Amino acid sequence: MGRQLEPKIIICCDCKQEFVFTVAAQEYFLERGYNEEPKRCKSCHTKYKKLQRSNNHSQVEQEPSEVHIVE
Repeated sequence: MGRQLEPKIIICCDCKQEFVFTVAAQEYFLERGYNEEPKRCKSCHTKYKKLQRSNNHSQVEQEPSEVHIVE
């Protein structure tokens, strides 16, 4: 490995609080091929994922709306 990883301080895009992008988390990102650093702290990331899942789930359950063509 060419460079030594060090913990990084990042500001969460949602709550604007600082969080640490640990060496272990950076290694995890590298192993999975993620090219960008996280944008959200763990708490905000969890909230974001729950919201995404609930939005996707509710969209699947909704019946398609009727389309009315006006001529």
